Amino acid sequence: MTNGSTPALDTVRVRMYQVGFGDCFLLSFEYTAPEPARHVLIDFGSRRLATGLDLADIAHEIHAHTNGGPDSVVLSHRHQDHMSGFGGSNTASIVGRWKPRLVVRPWTEDPNAPADADAPSQTSLRAGLAQGQVFARALSEVIADSARGARGDIRDLAIAQLANQAAIDQLAGWSKGRRGVYVNYGRPPAIDAIAPGVTARVIGPPTVSQHPAVRRERSTSPDYWQLYQGFLGQMVQAGALDLASEEQPAKSDDNRLVGPTRWLVEKLRGQELRSILRIVTALDHAMNNTSVILLIQAGDRRMLFCGDAQIENWEYALKFADDREEVLELLRKVDLYKVGHHGSRNATPRTLYNLWTEPGTRERPMTALISTKPGVFPGKVGSGTEVPRETLLTALRQRLTVFTTMDLPQGQAYVEVAAPAFGDAPFTEVVPG
Repeated sequence: MTNGSTPALDTVRVRMYQVGFGDCFLLSFEYTAPEPARHVLIDFGSRRLATGLDLADIAHEIHAHTNGGPDSVVLSHRHQDHMSGFGGSNTASIVGRWKPRLVVRPWTEDPNAPADADAPSQTSLRAGLAQGQVFARALSEVIADSARGARGDIRDLAIAQLANQAAIDQLAGWSKGRRGVYVNYGRPPAIDAIAPGVTARVIGPPTVSQHPAVRRERSTSPDYWQLYQGFLGQMVQAGALDLASEEQPAKSDDNRLVGPTRWLVEKLRGQELRSILRIVTALDHAMNNTSVILLIQAGDRRMLFCGDAQIENWEYALKFADDREEVLELLRKVDLYKVGHHGSRNATPRTLYNLWTEPGTRERPMTALISTKPGVFPGKVGSGTEVPRETLLTALRQRLTVFTTMDLPQGQAYVEVAAPAFGDAPFTEVVPG
């Protein structure tokens, strides 16, 4: 104990669990005896699992590593691959026993958001995201699993937006009372009340009033999503758009369609598919930009966890915030970086990466963790949109020591790195056994 009251930090440990295409990170803050460790779980979900493991396996691992459940849970944002493990038939028996004392979520999840001068814009954004998820669910249900091309892309992106209701209910139950904290730029999540000696600075997402650009690619009103939802239903009901098959019916088969529906078929068939794809892509970007970005400090160790935050989220901290220079200085000293959005090209800003290559900082050891799975979002040939983006991985490996779930042997449940809380020693891998 330090000063007779504050537990003395000893070791910082991070486990990256093998959830395939998804995120699940456990931060363990260990103290000198007899003080017990504190555990913060950041995200728990998957879009596509790795071979040989499922989310129940990972839940068992987390339960064991935390001696009965994490002290705090952070949900970066409401995407399936970040939250599906919090609820569902195969994890409920384990996760349902956890009793976190703090649950951190983005401000867009707050069911009782206070009204202010920007309330209409904030409410519109939140309502638009909710309507977008309804639209995505409708798409996921009418497009066949076997769909390819534009239809396959639409279905994949639509499914990625869905968070199962059981997970939502579980998080809501944990968040009752004062345990639930909904954060935005500059609002501290009070992790130090759970883990003494550990602080967390929220550098994303900003609210609409802080940075109006976060509305980019989002709806201006719920009607934006309802328009497409209604249009899709009209097309499917009329048989004008058979999203369950790869081929469209020939024009000669469309003579039975009259009036507005026939006009839609003749004029907007290809265009409508592209429009639907654009709207679901916009929703995907919008939800990613609600990601909580945490800069966590434990002793001398600094760790950066950013969910799937994309540029509209990042740019407020990097370019426009009043305390920008202070934040940039903190980011220069990061020891461990959780690579954003599973290694996509638009989630690690060049401004951020350049901070780590400046004279005076580029010699300092750094560690990167990437939880991802190739082939889930392969992108179009030559477009550079595949996830993970190979050029990004190459750049990261040139500057940081990179650990990725892609390199785990089949059946191995996690990567573990640890570092002393004080001093200059970097994070190093803890080899199982």
